[in-house]
Amino acid sequence: MRPLSVFLTHRTSVITFAVACTLSLAGCEGESSQTLLSQAKTSLKTGDRKAATIQLKNAIQKDEHNAEARFQLAKILIEQGDYVTAEKELRRARAAGTSADLVNPLMARALLGLGEYQRVLDEIPVPAAGRPTEAVFLVARANAQLGLKQIDEARKSLGRAILIAPHDADVHLTWARMSAKEGKVDDAFQQIDTALKSSPDKLDAWLFKADLLRAQGKSKEAVVAYQTAVKIDPQHLGAHLALAGIAIAENRLADAKTQVAIVLKTAPGNLLGRYTQALIDYREQKFTVARDHLAGVLKAAPEYLPALLLNGAIEFALGNLQTAETQLNKVLKAAPHNLYASRLLATVQLKLGRADDASRTLAPALAAAPQDTGVQVVAGEIALAKKSFAEAEKHFEAASKMSPNNANIRTELGLTRLAQGDNRAMADLQTAAQMEGGGNRPDTFIILNQLKNKQFDAALISIAALEKKQPASPLIWNYRGAAYLGNQDAVRARASFNQALKLDPGFFPAASNLAQLDLQDNQLAAARKRFEDILRAKPTHLDAMLALADVSLRSNDEKNYISWLEKAAAAHPEAALPRVALGRYFLAKSDKSKALDAARQAVTAQPDNASALDLLGTAQLALGDSTNALASYRKLVQGQPNQAAPLLRLASAQWEAKDLSGARKTLLDALEIQPNQPDAIQMLGRMEIQNGEFDAAQKLARQAQKQKPNSAVGFILEGETAFARKDYLTALSAFERAHKIAPTSALMLGQLQILNALHRDAEGEKRMLDWLSAHPQDASTRMAFAESLSAHKRYAAAIEQYLILNKSNPGNLAVLNNLAWALHESGDHRAVGFAEQALRLAPENASVLDTYGWILAQTGQTEKGLSTLRKALSKRPGNAEIQYHLAAALLKGGERLRAKGELERLLASGVSFPQAAEARALLKQIANTP
Repeated sequence: MRPLSVFLTHRTSVITFAVACTLSLAGCEGESSQTLLSQAKTSLKTGDRKAATIQLKNAIQKDEHNAEARFQLAKILIEQGDYVTAEKELRRARAAGTSADLVNPLMARALLGLGEYQRVLDEIPVPAAGRPTEAVFLVARANAQLGLKQIDEARKSLGRAILIAPHDADVHLTWARMSAKEGKVDDAFQQIDTALKSSPDKLDAWLFKADLLRAQGKSKEAVVAYQTAVKIDPQHLGAHLALAGIAIAENRLADAKTQVAIVLKTAPGNLLGRYTQALIDYREQKFTVARDHLAGVLKAAPEYLPALLLNGAIEFALGNLQTAETQLNKVLKAAPHNLYASRLLATVQLKLGRADDASRTLAPALAAAPQDTGVQVVAGEIALAKKSFAEAEKHFEAASKMSPNNANIRTELGLTRLAQGDNRAMADLQTAAQMEGGGNRPDTFIILNQLKNKQFDAALISIAALEKKQPASPLIWNYRGAAYLGNQDAVRARASFNQALKLDPGFFPAASNLAQLDLQDNQLAAARKRFEDILRAKPTHLDAMLALADVSLRSNDEKNYISWLEKAAAAHPEAALPRVALGRYFLAKSDKSKALDAARQAVTAQPDNASALDLLGTAQLALGDSTNALASYRKLVQGQPNQAAPLLRLASAQWEAKDLSGARKTLLDALEIQPNQPDAIQMLGRMEIQNGEFDAAQKLARQAQKQKPNSAVGFILEGETAFARKDYLTALSAFERAHKIAPTSALMLGQLQILNALHRDAEGEKRMLDWLSAHPQDASTRMAFAESLSAHKRYAAAIEQYLILNKSNPGNLAVLNNLAWALHESGDHRAVGFAEQALRLAPENASVLDTYGWILAQTGQTEKGLSTLRKALSKRPGNAEIQYHLAAALLKGGERLRAKGELERLLASGVSFPQAAEARALLKQIANTP
């Protein structure tokens, strides 16, 4: 709707005239151009310029050759600052017959107003000596020369003028302007006073005096001068706007609004008035309204720098960072030394995560104006973003010296020192906390630091001090509860958290802390009720919904876990977190399609969310869609520049997609950002091992050990390299050293694998049993151990581990299937029962069908076994192990020819499988049997 309202603003005078004609049709139709001119003169005498303007335009419409109407209209336009239209009307007035003596003085004013100084000198001639208007033109000429910085020529022109008219106010006023340009401020004021003695109501003199006072920082005296100007001409827009500008600077926004309202009532389309109104809106944080007011200004004057600068600030405040950057770049292109624009653009770039760009933007301002507090503050923020704490401290310290009473700067200085472990940090924060305007931020960081350092009694004292500033804040009681918890006083902690909830029943942190205490006491129902109470106070509270999902998961209630995540996603279409949690859950359950769907929804909700992009890439990779996975990870890298972790995700995807050269380059990029990144070193080393570049892998391992001797990474890589070389003793030694530094189940399994290769099976088994005795809940390691035992035909030991797993986690498909196989191989009749349990859980699973069918075939139920094995092979055609089992079962059932055909096809395929030797022996047996 904005273009329509702007159009109406420009058409106001026509609409007013049309309404007037409707009310008195005979008068409008019958009045002559001269009558309308007379009415305009009457309106001017009463000070009604708006009516006069309408009447003059109507007179011109009646008679476009009415020279006097055009001349009078031009005078009004000049007073209103519309120099462009005034110039046009003066040319038309001159063409219609108005004498040059009348037109040229006004034409000179119009051209001076437009800044067309050279045209004044070229087009406005000075009358012959002795003419009454000679001094007027000399003054106009002097003003043009001042505009062109031709001071000597201006002095000559004024020297002639003062000889002709020594008491002329305009001569002295122009001399004042010349003195001001030369920095002779006292002389300028003296010339203004001389002008005012001869013409006390000289409007231009009062305005210039006010401008000069304002430039000198004497705002009170300037206001008096502007107000005097307004008394002389109540409709002078410039004076009202100047008064508004001073009021804005002094944060008297109500006074500023009053002045702007007068301007916009008189001239609704006045661009400076609309700009000033937008500035007031911005100061009142009405950013959308400010943008709307500014739109018309930028449409009419798209290169007006103050409006571009304000628009950049507004877009920044609205969070439209790219738009803000575009506007501010335009400002700095035209005015490269504008400090405010430089600071703001650097801040925008910093917010966009481009600290290097921000640094480059600010560098000229920092060099040109190191004394500017704002520049130093932004430089400090850039240094913080780069984690250059010493440099940040230098900038904040400089800013603090320039503005010693600024609490925010002192807070930033304290936080920077805190990050460096500087003992002065707490003193800085305490000083900031006591300053006027310091707010609660320094107090908060003091308390958080004390809690972090377990200074709980000191924290309680700081909390009491903050409570004086915020006596009814639930945050105070939450901090207090945390301090009491630190002092092991659970009773007072609970009371404090409960008090926070009394002050605000929807205060989530306190409810969460109480719930954690409930969970420690195994009171799941009580914890659940905490979050349900939050939802009663705030029905769509995202964190409460997510917390209820977590409580459901703790209760093994996966159905409610999914339900709460889905409710959270539905209530918060813009939230990625619940969708990411759902996606990760589905991935863990191997439901890849649902995981992909959740990931896509998360990215739709927040296209640049790192967790959502990571999940999307992982889900795509799990489904074998490496092309789209790579695209997702590349977007993740773009959104987190100069970070190693996203590059690692991309490298993993590239490796999966067999783009080894790309993966190598990505890993090297990650190591350039974070030279000691352990995962990058390990991945690069494994890549070298895979390529048979053992020396390169060993070099990386040694490098990692040297850089971080207390890290296990270098020793793990050394062990993996040695194992690949079949240097098992070196591999075992390296894994043992790594395990000593950082004991993990993976390293225990690695040792087991090496000891098996060294034929020291009993020793490996003992180490694993010791680990599992110390970590009885480590189900994944127990499963891997059982599989290893089974692979080495240590069926009795494997069965023991599978039975433990089945007891701790009954109904696990893999455990039941593997247990059935191990029992069968050891001749235990319980095998069929466990195989049937697995089949009931997954009747279409090829591996389960294979196990069950093989057991049946081997225990006398040949026909049923064959039927089951055929079904297994139909589920997974081409699987060599199932094909071998089917052939063996066929032979057992007396179907020699079919068994022979299956075995021949299997062995001819060249596929490698564990029972290949048995298959060849079986085929030979068939061939040798008549």
